[in-house]
Order: sequence, then structure tokens, then C-alpha cells
Amino acid sequence: MRVPEDLNPSERRLWTAFTEGGRLDLAEGRDARTDVQRGAEWGPERRIRAAALTALLRGVREASGGTTALHLNGARITGPLGLRHCRAECALLLENCYFDEPVDMAHAEVLSLSFRGSRIPGVDAYGVTARGDLMLSHVIADRIELFGARVEGRLWLVGARLTCADGYALDAPDMMVSGGLYCGGGFTAHGGVNLYGASVGAGFELDGARLVNSRGFALRAPNLVVTSDLTCRNAVFAGGVNVFGAEIGGQFWLNATRLANTDGWALNAPNVKVGGGLYSRGGMVAEGGVNLYGAKIGAGVELEGGKLVNRRGPAFRASHMTVAGDLTCGDGFSAVGGVELSGCRVEGRLSFRGADLGGAEPTVLTCTNAEVREFFLDRLRSAPGVVSLAGATVEAIHDDAGFRPEHLDLDRARYVVLAPYRPARDRIAWIRHGRTGYQPWCYEQLVAYYRRIGHDEDARTVLLAKQRHRRDTLRLPAKLWGRLQDATVGYGYRPLRALGWLGSGIAATAVFFAFHPPKRATGEGAPHFSAVAYAADVFLPVLDLGQQRAFVPQGAGQWVAWAAVLAGWVLATTVIAGITRNLART
Repeated sequence: MRVPEDLNPSERRLWTAFTEGGRLDLAEGRDARTDVQRGAEWGPERRIRAAALTALLRGVREASGGTTALHLNGARITGPLGLRHCRAECALLLENCYFDEPVDMAHAEVLSLSFRGSRIPGVDAYGVTARGDLMLSHVIADRIELFGARVEGRLWLVGARLTCADGYALDAPDMMVSGGLYCGGGFTAHGGVNLYGASVGAGFELDGARLVNSRGFALRAPNLVVTSDLTCRNAVFAGGVNVFGAEIGGQFWLNATRLANTDGWALNAPNVKVGGGLYSRGGMVAEGGVNLYGAKIGAGVELEGGKLVNRRGPAFRASHMTVAGDLTCGDGFSAVGGVELSGCRVEGRLSFRGADLGGAEPTVLTCTNAEVREFFLDRLRSAPGVVSLAGATVEAIHDDAGFRPEHLDLDRARYVVLAPYRPARDRIAWIRHGRTGYQPWCYEQLVAYYRRIGHDEDARTVLLAKQRHRRDTLRLPAKLWGRLQDATVGYGYRPLRALGWLGSGIAATAVFFAFHPPKRATGEGAPHFSAVAYAADVFLPVLDLGQQRAFVPQGAGQWVAWAAVLAGWVLATTVIAGITRNLART
């Protein structure tokens, strides 16, 4: 290549180093990463004109063969570096450099590109193609534009510090990265990150990152595709995260992550697909709530110790979510604003063990039409205010004496096991706690449970409670008739009670007529008067001992006899009705 005549000494050194396949280090032993902050003060011995760089790259393109990399460290690049539509035949490595003006490399094509540790006013790499890695780690830049970029290697933004006052600090929608995307190690983006529709061929790391956006989501990534894990451990998202419809092939990690959004969801992930699990161990904080509506999770979901707050709706919304493993929300988990799991399907356990669902603002827990294998509501630090399992299907519900919500809705809920076993009087209080309406389904399910485990007496107790509850919905005449059936035979579920009433009625009638015997109605051949037999004959309408025909009561005895006959008919009717109902239910 012909050497231009107008090069300064530093540029000639770079030209020589490049042609010899070497690296030019103008930092000369200084800590270049710290030194670059004072790049505007560097003297002429460290200055390289952008025009000289473009001339060098042009010479490589025009010459046959050439070296594989232009490697410059610790230089001050003056003038605009314009590489728009440029095709570089070598790797471009401008590291720990100070750029006076933004870099324009829209639609450029490079083997690999590195601005590692450099200070750049901005980078416009719209539609750029990098055949290898794109290294932007520890870059200090105002804005990086990677809309539609194609990176066939990996994209490195570890420790980078980006700031943009009027847009996304990293704007990379529709970007495709064949390898991984690494934004950890203190990466900051004041202005947020836009990865709408981006595709990452390996993992996406945001561990320890800090993203801030006052105008929208701190991470905007609807329809993002990540082949492996998406990790956001100990990250901060001031503005929230939007991964609507994203596909994550591996795990989604949110350990000890802090998310906040005053205008929407802190984590907005409806219809997200995660091949592995979603894990938030160590206490995620989401001020604005978590939205996993319609999500599909290939393993478990762990929100242990999470603190979710939403003043505009449910703090945890996961309606119609499918979880192939367990969904655990324990160890101090709280959701101020409520938990919405309607239509959710959990193939493993749904556990709130150790959750704090009460307090000054008790949680509303809605699991309407959910499908869960096992539901754990025991060992709660505080009980929720409202729990709805209407239409839910649960194989086993685990609770304890501390589970006493203000309102519990079990209408149309189906369950097989209630653990631990508790007697019917406790479970009746359980299903009626805070209830205002009569829901026969709740009682029938409880009866079926007790019969499955062989506790028929408990089942009859529940049926009796059902009739008493139903009685409250009836009009006065029906209520009175119901009370009579309850008092006499317990609606047929306490048949031995009838013997007590019969015995008491016959005894009272016999005592009266023992002191006030009736007058003999017939002559010779009449049976001898027996107060007990006479009382039984009068009191029992289906019994004929001949006493009632042979003797006629006088005076007050007539009233007593009529009352005994009426009481006998009423008692017999209620006994028959109650026993018939009991036989029909059985």
C-alpha cells in the first residue's frame, strides 16, 4: 500500500504497525481505561485523524491480501469517523480511544469490531454486519444504534456506560446475534435498552446491570428470542421490563432483581415462552407488579421472598399461565394489590407456604377455574383477605388452622383431598367463613370428600349444615317448616332425635291421663285402661292399640288428646320427609 504524505508521526506509526501486523499502543503504560476519561487533554502525540483511519482501511480494500486487524489503543480520534456502507477487509480494533465526534458506520461490513474501553459521543451502526464479535465492553457512549444489525459472533457490552436524553441508550430492534449478548459487570443504560424483535443465538446476560428510562420501559424487548438463558441477577430496571411474547429457550433468572414502573407493569411478560424455569430466588422487588398472562413455563416458577406492589390492579397477574413444574410463592412473598391466577394450570404444586398475604392491605387471591395438582395454603405468615377457588380443579388442598380468609369462594371447585383431616364442624366453618350466599356445591364437594375417606357421620353433619344454610334463603312459612324438621329429626340426618321426641310426647301424655283418666266409651269387653298405652295410641297415628276407641277424654283431656294427635301427625310427617330425603341423598 502507498503511504500518504500528509500523515502525522502518530499516524505513520499506526501505518507501520498495521502493515507489519502489529498493534500501536499510544497509552504507553498508562491505565488506558482510567486515562480515557481525560482524553480531551491528550497531546498531539496521541492524536489520530479519522480520515487517516478511513484512508488506511481503503488502502487495505484496494490492495491484494493484507493484514487481518487494524489494532489501535489509547488514541484520540479527531474528526468524524465515517464508515457508512464501508466494507472492511480486516478487523477494526479501536480500544481505549477517545473520539471527538460520533462514529457513523451504518450498513458497514466488518470482520470484527471493537471499541472496548473507548469514549464515544455516539455510534450509528444501523444495519451493520460483523462477521465476528462486536466488542463494546466498558464503552462510555451517549447512544449506540444497532437497529437491524447482524453480529455473527458475540456482542459484548460488559461494564459499558450509555446515556441518552431523548431516546434509547442502546437501540437495537431486529438485531440478530449468532452468539451471546453480554451486558453484565456494571452495564448501565440511562435511557433504556430497546431490543424489540431481537434474536440472540446463545445466552443473554444482564447480571448486575442498571437500566433507567423515565419515558418508557427500561428494557423494551417484545418478541425477543433468546436461545439459551436470560439472566438478570441483581439487576435494576427503573422503568420496568417488557418481554411481551418473548421466547427464552433456557432459564429466566431474576434473582434479587429490582424493577419499578410508575406507569405500568414492572415486569410485563404476557405470552412469554420459557423452555426452562422462571426463578427469582433472593427476593425480587417489583413496584408496578408482574404480568405473566398466558405465559408458558417449561419447568417451575419460583418467586420466593418476592415483594410485589401494584396500586392499579393485581400485583401478580398470571391468568391462563401454564407451568410444567411447581409455582412457589413463599418465604415472605407478598403481593400488595392481589394475586390473579384465573385459568392458570400448574402441573406440580402451587405453594404459598410462608407467604405474607395479610397485613394492612390483605391480598386478594383469585384462582378461578385454575387447574392445580396440589395447593398449599398452610404455614402462612398472614392469611389473605379474599380467596376465590370458584371452578378450580385441585387434587389436594393443604391448609391449617391459620388459614382463615375473610371471604372464601369454593363454588364449583373440585378437590379430592383436604389435608390434614379435620372434623366436619371445622370444615363447615372453613367453607362458610365470610360467605354471604348459599352455594350448595361447596357442601356437596365436602360431603363427597368425607364419604371417600369413609367418614359418613361427618358427611351427614355437612348435609345438615347445608339444609340449615339453605333455610336462610327461604320465606317465613318454609323457614318455620324447616326449623320444625331440624328440631325433630335434623332434616332426616339425625333420625335418633325422633325417638326422643316420641318418647317425650308419649310420656307427657301418659302422665296427664294417669291423673286425669278418660271415661270408658264401651261396656263389657273393653280393654283395661293403661295411661302409657292410651298415650301411645293417641300420639302415634299409625298405631291402633284399641285404647283410643275404648276411652273418651273429658274436659281439658280433650284438648290434650287433640294436641297429642296433631303433634303425632306433624312428627310422623317430618320423620318420613327427613328419612326420605336421607335415603334419596344416600
